[in-house]
Parts: sequence; C-alpha cells; structure tokens
Amino acid sequence: MRGIIKRTYLYIRKYCLYCFSILRAHKKNNRIRINDEIKKILFIRIDRIGDLILSTPVLRNLKNAFTGCELTVLASNSNHSILFNNPYVDRVIVYNQNQNFFKKLSTVIKLRAFDFDYAIDPYPDYELTTALIALVSGAKGRLGYGSYGREVFFNINAPAPTSDRHFIDLTLDVLKPIGVTIKDKVPEIFLSETEKEWSRFWIQNNQIGTKPIVGIHPGAYYESQRWPAEDFSVLVNKLQKKSSQLDFILFGGPEDSDLVDRIRSKIHARVPTFITKDLRQFISLLSTCAILLCNNSGPMHTAVALKIPTLSFMGPTEKDRWMPVGRNHKVLRIDDLACIGCNEGYCPKETHDCMRLITPSMVMDSLNKQVSSLRSQLE
Repeated sequence: MRGIIKRTYLYIRKYCLYCFSILRAHKKNNRIRINDEIKKILFIRIDRIGDLILSTPVLRNLKNAFTGCELTVLASNSNHSILFNNPYVDRVIVYNQNQNFFKKLSTVIKLRAFDFDYAIDPYPDYELTTALIALVSGAKGRLGYGSYGREVFFNINAPAPTSDRHFIDLTLDVLKPIGVTIKDKVPEIFLSETEKEWSRFWIQNNQIGTKPIVGIHPGAYYESQRWPAEDFSVLVNKLQKKSSQLDFILFGGPEDSDLVDRIRSKIHARVPTFITKDLRQFISLLSTCAILLCNNSGPMHTAVALKIPTLSFMGPTEKDRWMPVGRNHKVLRIDDLACIGCNEGYCPKETHDCMRLITPSMVMDSLNKQVSSLRSQLE
C-alpha cells in the first residue's frame, strides 16, 4: 500500500513540476554555450560520507578537463572533511543538514554570488533538494538526472541511469553531456603529514604496530548491512588463538559504541578500540592498517580511497552499485539466496540469512589468504 501511495505522489509531483516549468518557460534562459570558457563549477554532494568519497574521481576529472577552473563543492556537515587537503577542490561550502529551513536556504542563496558556469548534481534518485539547489544557485548550466520531474530544474540532462552501473560510473556519467573525457575512476583521500604523525603516535601509545594491523569496523548505516556482532568476537578469538602474527583495532563512531563494547567484552585478549566522531582521525588511523574487515559501508570506501585492502560483508546491498573498486579487495556474499540484494534496511524475513550464513570460519580462511598475499607482495 505504501508503495502505491508513493508512486501516486511521485507521478502527481511530476506533472505539477512540468506545469511549473511551462509557466517559467517565458523567462530568459542563461544556459551556457558550448564554446564559453568555463571558469567556475559547483558540485553538489550533501548526502553520505561514502557517496562523497566515491565522487572524488569526478572532481579530479573536472579539474583536468577544465584547466584553471575554480571548483567549489557543496558538502554536508557530516562529509565535508573528506575533502581536506584535496588538491582538486578550491572551495568547500558546508550545507548543514541539522539547521532549520531558513538557514539552509540562506546558504543556498549565497551561492548565487559566485556566478557559477556549471552546477552539477549527481544524485540519481527522485528527491528534489539537490535539484532545487542547482536551480537556486543561478548557474548558467545545470546538470543532473531527471526523475519524476527533477529534470525541470536542469537545462542539461544526464543520460537515464541504469541499475547495473557502479556508483562511481553513475556519478561520472553526469559529465557526459559536457564532453568530459574520463581518464580514471579511482577514489582518493589526502592526508597531511600532521595527521600521519598523529596516527603513528596513537599506534605507539597503544603498543601495537610491530605486526600487520587488522582494522575492524562492525558498524553500518542499516541494521541489515551488519555482520552479527558475536561473529566478530568469535573471529578475533579464533585468530588470536591460532596465531599471534596480527594486531587489531576496533573502530566505530559514537553510534557504534554499544556494538563495539559488546564485541570487545567477548574478546579474550586485549584489543585497542577507537571510537570517534572525528572523521579525519578515523581516516588517519585507518591508513596505518594492513587490511580493513568491515561491512559494505562508508568505512569500506574510505579504506579503498586510502588504498587499504578490504575484506567486507555484503548482504541486501545492490552488488553492481556498491562493490569496492580496485585490487586487493574481497567481498563475502551468499549469492545463491533467493532474497539476496533486496536492498531493504531491515530483513523482511527476519532471518538475516544473508549475513548470518557468512561464518567466522569462512572469514578466517579469506583473511588468512589476503594477509598471506599481502606479505608475499611485500617480500
């Protein structure tokens, strides 16, 4: 029933927005011409941390395509620090999702002063916020995906997205209508020497680091994306009993505190934990790890951008869209389940089989193979 109501709303919205666009049609269209010099670009990415990480190839390709342009990113209060030290970004403006409507509107209206040539909105779904931001920014060229009327806010529409596209490709596809040649697709994060020094001090202070460090991040945005907490404890105990050739760090944000405490309480030997809301500190410390064991979530994409190998668990997530990119990444997934890839936040069957059937023994075998492979690469 909710699905029917949602679709009805979206179709009504679509036709209302088309009527709105017809009423605006008499107004002057300042669309940028193909031969104009591109001096200022706005890129809008106000959603989650992983989404911005996977969008960093867009920033690099834009700067390479439009040499000398000034690139501004409108980011959220939760993800903007991803762009610290990024040489392809000239300015970051924070759109604070926690502020009231009028403060957020004030932030968007101030964008008009920059006189952007392009405003790029890579959001591929039906929500309107970012499309409205592109319109209000006053940019001459407004690029984005159309969905249930979003297209009326753009004057350059991206090709229709398909479900089999990886998130990185989906984001880069927005650039196709303006002729940007994609040279590479690797996400990246840049650390300062001060941040690297801080992480080395933390490692030394916690008396680890003489052996390869396995980072463990058990959290995920949705409950259905999380491997069972007790299995993390069983895995670490098995690894510590079989060999003392690895060190561990348990990671989490403030929302993961109870989860991390549950896991740590059942681990027999000492394992340092690092709970923080400081994203840059997490990134810095993660960069010291030999591998990250995690769910399919923002921390996994953070590790990928740092070129840290990952071993991750994938359950209801759309496989084609969210696989880690690059080498040295292993994904554990029960592909033969009828319900796999349901993309639900909570298990409709209440069995959570897609995660529960990934056993600690399976993980241990994969982890040992990855660590052995990494060691052989270093020799």
